[in-house]
Parts: sequence; C-alpha cells; structure tokens
Amino acid sequence: MSCSVPVLILAFNRPEKTAKVLAQIRTAAPVRVYAHCDGPRSQYPADLPKVAEVRRLILEHLSPLGVKTLFREKNAGLRKGVYDALNWFFEQEEYGIILEDDCVPDPSLFPFCAELLLRYYDDPEIMHIGCSNLAEANTQNLTAGYFFSRFPLVWGWASWRRAWQKMAIDMDGLERFERNREIRRFIPGAMEQAYISTKFRATQKGEMNSWAYSWFYSILKNNGLCIIPKINLVQNVGVGEADATNTTGYNKEARKASSSMHFPLTHPAEKSVNPKLEKQIFYASQKKRLRLPPWYLLHALGLR
Repeated sequence: MSCSVPVLILAFNRPEKTAKVLAQIRTAAPVRVYAHCDGPRSQYPADLPKVAEVRRLILEHLSPLGVKTLFREKNAGLRKGVYDALNWFFEQEEYGIILEDDCVPDPSLFPFCAELLLRYYDDPEIMHIGCSNLAEANTQNLTAGYFFSRFPLVWGWASWRRAWQKMAIDMDGLERFERNREIRRFIPGAMEQAYISTKFRATQKGEMNSWAYSWFYSILKNNGLCIIPKINLVQNVGVGEADATNTTGYNKEARKASSSMHFPLTHPAEKSVNPKLEKQIFYASQKKRLRLPPWYLLHALGLR
C-alpha cells in the first residue's frame, strides 16, 4: 500500500546517504512527495558535483511519484534552509512526514506517522511526532506503541501546519520564558534544565546553526507534547561523519539500527509525560548521564 500522507526530504551534498533514503521513499510511494536541496557553498568547490548528483538522484527516484522540488541556486545554510523548506512544505500541505538525507526509515515509519497524523489532527496539544528512539532499551516493553514527551526528536518526524505555524525561529519571548523559569515545568532535573537553557540561548545568539532547538523551544512555549515510538524507527547513517553539520563526533549509539513497528498500533491510555522516561530521552538525545555532572560543574563555575 502506498503512503497516504505527503513526505518531504531535506537534502544537500551527500549522494550515497541520500540514495538510501530516496529508495525507502520510492518504495513507500507517498501520495505526494517534496524535495528540498540546498545550494552548493561557494567556498567549497567539491559541493558543486555532489549537489548535482543529489539532485539527479532525487529526480531519478521520485519523478515517477510527481515530486515537487525546491532546488536552491545559493546555499541557505542549515537553519534558514530547513526553516524555509518546511514553510514551503506546510504552505502546501496540512500535515506530512519529514526525512533528512541521512535518516533512513524503516518501512513501518510511514503507516506509524500516517495513523498518528490523522488521530491527532485536531489536537493542538500534540505538536510533533518523532520516529527515532535511542533510549528504546527503556521503552521497548511498554504496552502502547508510543509515549508522550517534551522532546521533539527530529531524525525522521512528522507534524501539522497548525503546529508549524507556532514555530518561533528567532525564539521570541525566550528572555521572559527564562525569567519566569518556565523550563522547570517541562524538563525534570536542575542540570538538565541548565543544559537545555544554554542550548536555547546559544541558538538565539546565532552561536549554533540550529533550527531544531528553536522548534524545541516553540513546543515548550506552547505547552506542546511530542510523540516518541517505543522502538527506534530510523537509522541515522550520517551522524559522527566528517560531512555532518552539527553531529561530527563519533557516536556508535546514535547510529542504532531501526526496527519495525507492529500493527495494529496500541495507543496510550492518557496523555501524560513520565519524568523517568524523560530523563532517559534527555541522556540519549542531549547529554550522556556521566558527562552531565562535569558539564554542570563547569557551567556553575562560569567555565562553560
């Protein structure tokens, strides 16, 4: 069966990895498919043939599906490029699945997202459906097929236009958010709160080229919830490699293989966040448990 919801792929200059994602999208045969490819960087001549090859692969794999493309002449960068691409996508679609060029989905990701996009279509509290789960050792035995969190995991995800309209790319209101210590309502643990706050401030100042922390802040600001599957549905084949943008440090755990979700999907009895699971998601997606206390000590001493 073809995928009943639209899909957007975000690509740049990694043809071998992009080809793996494209193959999965082609097999899923979405009802509509979109492709964004950033332009080559002028200071990196090697980008030109790589970007050209990525675009050739996109057309080769997805033209039979009637792909709509946004191919940039100039490089917009990660933050602006992804933000503009998602605006372009959600201007045309009310909801959909988003895959980056190194996030290879298990085939079950597509029906998983499709079912939840429809189930929570009119629920403003649910803003994000994540598809990765590096903490699945702590969640794979859950009765339900997914659980709720405040963390928007973006290695394969889905959302709605109604949610994306609340995206504050410039993190408007962050000062008030921090002054009122609102983060304590959402993130368990003083060290964890300090770490996330530091990332938010660095993103707002432009010290981090991240759209994802702006999205994370936007979800907290709007008291939103995210969905995480009890098992990992995406393998990131790019994290820890030299051509990665923000995740160049080697991390074997982050390249965890994907598994298949079983259907029919079992839904949680209530919309609630488990603080213990939240900490496991934090350690898996933000800062390792053993590395957090040293970081916090340096932060408290003003050395971070």
